[in-house]
Amino acid sequence: MTSILTNNSATIALQTLRSINTQLDTTSNRVSTGQRISSAADGAAYWAIASTLKSDNGSLSALKDAMSLDKNSVDAASAGLNKVIDQLKTVSNALVSASTTNTDRAKLQNDIKVALDAIKNYADNTVMNGSNWLSIKSSTSGFTYDKDLVSAFSRKDKSVSISTTTLETGSFVLYDSNTASSTNATLSSALGDIASNASVAPSTGPGVTVAVGSTKSGFMDTKYSITLYNSTTAVSESIKDFDIKSLTSSDTDQSKITGYLKIVDATVQQLLTGASKLGSMSTLLKSQQEFTQQLMDINTSSIGSLVDANIEEESTKLKALQTQQQLGIQSLSIANASSQNVLSLFR
Repeated sequence: MTSILTNNSATIALQTLRSINTQLDTTSNRVSTGQRISSAADGAAYWAIASTLKSDNGSLSALKDAMSLDKNSVDAASAGLNKVIDQLKTVSNALVSASTTNTDRAKLQNDIKVALDAIKNYADNTVMNGSNWLSIKSSTSGFTYDKDLVSAFSRKDKSVSISTTTLETGSFVLYDSNTASSTNATLSSALGDIASNASVAPSTGPGVTVAVGSTKSGFMDTKYSITLYNSTTAVSESIKDFDIKSLTSSDTDQSKITGYLKIVDATVQQLLTGASKLGSMSTLLKSQQEFTQQLMDINTSSIGSLVDANIEEESTKLKALQTQQQLGIQSLSIANASSQNVLSLFR
């Protein structure tokens, strides 16, 4: 039956065309954005998971930047400390030369002074991100020898956490402007080892006894109580104040040079331990940075598998839908034309 009020063929053709246009819009959006899920309406579960992974990647990127800053601080301290060790070796060489009888100790003192000034310069200027780990003031409010360096970000049971690795700086502090004695156990132990290793029994030459003074500061400004050969009076001196220009070849003066040399050599050994800690920490942070980047790459891949569109498939579908759209328009045109055929009955 043909009706001039209701054209069922046109209605069906129009419904088909609407469906094709909806699919065409969806496919066009996927091709243009590259995503099959670009909002919660496209797939709430996948969209929520992908959004969480994107948030994690943002946090991991910030963590990587923070680790880069921490690594820069570690590398700066390591570079400065290595320079200091080199200068202390220069001081040690000068003291060895001063141990001989026929030597110009005044000229050797010039070498020592230049090296000590260089050490002070390196320590004061080893600043990174506003902090200096070689030249400190431990009385500053909030100061701590333990530096917490960020190392990892994780999400577990819907909760995020930041992990840190602690670097103890007491093993390489050179100067401390605090007038009170340091309470750092690592530094105190190292200074005690230096004093013990610097003491020489009289049976092996002009003897000298070295003890840590009442105030413990950094390796360069801690005063040692040095009791010289055949003397009951101790002198109190720190490495930064060592002076040999007026010393003679007497056993007493010779024991002082020996004490100086032993203290410097033992200090170098302690600072090498500190330098090794910094090197290990730098390697750890670099490894953590690489691991963090791997996690970011894995997250990016996971996000892609959840929301990215298959462009080959979608482009093929786009071509097919465009063809279907043209056929649907033609079908609708034919269906609309069928009712016009009724007019011929009235001619």
